[in-house]
Amino acid sequence: MIYIAFLAIGALGLLSSLILGEFGHGDLGGHEFSADGHGDAGDADSPKIFSLRIIFAFLMAFGIGGGAMYLADKPVGGQIIVGILSGIVTGAITYYIMKLLYSFQGNSNIDAANFIGKDATVTVETTNNGSCQVKLDTGGGDNLYMGKEKNSVPLKKYDVVKIVGQIGNVLIVEKV
Repeated sequence: MIYIAFLAIGALGLLSSLILGEFGHGDLGGHEFSADGHGDAGDADSPKIFSLRIIFAFLMAFGIGGGAMYLADKPVGGQIIVGILSGIVTGAITYYIMKLLYSFQGNSNIDAANFIGKDATVTVETTNNGSCQVKLDTGGGDNLYMGKEKNSVPLKKYDVVKIVGQIGNVLIVEKV
């Protein structure tokens, strides 16, 4: 009966993660923090060994392997060993399949420092605090960023500017 419970928990967990997705990517590891205090997710675009999907696959295979040995009237020690081994093998296969699928994803991280020297177009003219909004072709399409004119020159909509620096998420621009 215990093996049926493991099988059911694993199967329902896998089914729910396929339908609903994993909550918070399903990784049970903690977040790392860099010296400046900002969180660093590390390699967020790869599976983790203790992902919920891998745990559910392990539980399901443990239930199947242990249950098969139980039905074959094997001793409890053999049931547990076969259950654990089948769970580890299934978990490893699940991990490598997930790793393969993750490798097909594109990287959505954009580093604004790579934009220095590029031209952009002002989409929202300079406000009272000297900020504006610029549109920049990042290679993956046009993206909008907050900008600030280097020399406090007011910028109008459709002005062409060059990106000369960055402070946080704000691009420092200069009118061309």
